Amino acid sequence: MDTPKPNASSLQAKVEETCMNAWPALKEVLYDGWLIRLANGATRRTNSVNVIGPGRRPLKEKIAYAEAIYRDNGRPSYFRLLSNAEPELEQILDSRGYRAEDETSTLYMNFKRKKPPKPDAAVFTDVHERRPTKEWLEAHRVHSRRTPEEAAALHAILDMIAVPVFFAEARGDNGDIASVAFCGIHENLACVQWVVTDPGQRRMGLSHAALSSLLNRARLAGAAGACLQVLAANTPAIALYERLGFTCELYRYHYRVR
Repeated sequence: MDTPKPNASSLQAKVEETCMNAWPALKEVLYDGWLIRLANGATRRTNSVNVIGPGRRPLKEKIAYAEAIYRDNGRPSYFRLLSNAEPELEQILDSRGYRAEDETSTLYMNFKRKKPPKPDAAVFTDVHERRPTKEWLEAHRVHSRRTPEEAAALHAILDMIAVPVFFAEARGDNGDIASVAFCGIHENLACVQWVVTDPGQRRMGLSHAALSSLLNRARLAGAAGACLQVLAANTPAIALYERLGFTCELYRYHYRVR
């Protein structure tokens, strides 16, 4: 992995902003520098407290406020903490019984330094703008092994995206969609989301083909780079992303839940 450049802090802020716009929550509360996000409990990323700026109120008071919001909405309290954030919040959450979960890596690629690879001509790919097809949504549900109810809660988020968005797919030998991904573009930066491939058709180049098509479409739409967030322990996925050009790790984050 490449190391971040001297302007990494401003790039990190841009990436955080882009990722939130590309994957919004259904409800949000802005409170003293915190963004409290809720989205039917479908994912932790859209159901957690995010620190977006400095605040003035005592941290314990703010934590109690966030806990009340989640309690009133019937959800557990999650906090999403960046690896380079101030340690005081982490220490207070630890004292209140919050356990740490899943470190996630934020990767970045600059299209000026490395253009996205061309899709494999042997794999049929397509990219849809603004809205996914019903077939795309069903493929995402099946390959991510979600129930119809779970998928409906997650897919409702797509209606909230206000930035330009593209949905890519790659089809297997049987003609069905075997791999999907989408990206939202904000300030010339594409944030890649929801990368899912049929478990029975992995290691066949389908994810690479779908993502190559997606990144090239984003570049044609004006994106100068791309970012994504992946579990740090998911070494096969990280290896795939490195081959595509995501060779810079900007920062990491993890969750705290009580």
